[in-house]
Amino acid sequence: MTPWIKIALVTNLVYWAVFVWLAVRRRPGAAAIVLGVMHMLLAGVVSVAPIRSFIDPAYPGFRVGLLHFEHQAATLPATIMFVWALTCAFLLAARARGGKLWVVAGFDVLFAVNQLLDILRSGTGGNIQFGEHLTIGGLQAAIIMALLFVGGPALSAWWSGKRALRPAA
Repeated sequence: MTPWIKIALVTNLVYWAVFVWLAVRRRPGAAAIVLGVMHMLLAGVVSVAPIRSFIDPAYPGFRVGLLHFEHQAATLPATIMFVWALTCAFLLAARARGGKLWVVAGFDVLFAVNQLLDILRSGTGGNIQFGEHLTIGGLQAAIIMALLFVGGPALSAWWSGKRALRPAA
């Protein structure tokens, strides 16, 4: 097992414990938990990138949608994305209200637009790779990516923005 996987397992265990503790303590509702889990999954995927890009000279780079950064140049963007995704998850689990939800809506709009532009740029030329034995390509891959990486964040942005506009109770 590489050290990066060990770091990911340990750090993600801590982040998930905080998320679950906040959700149990604050009881934010099913929608907020589902959207929070979505943000936790994104944070989990990029959780090692800030550390590895800073330490590992052989780090290949960090790519999300149209954004691509090589080697140590990935440290700051990966950190920003990780911290923002984790913050969104924690705000949703903590039952945040009002202006704090604009943090979630803003992140989700930017993420969805970035992903949508990348999908439109690559068209049906993108692939989803599951190991060596399963590759989904063409229109199917574009639809799956659009639903997950554009539809999910767009729905979250709408939900968060709608709740941000509600008067504080």
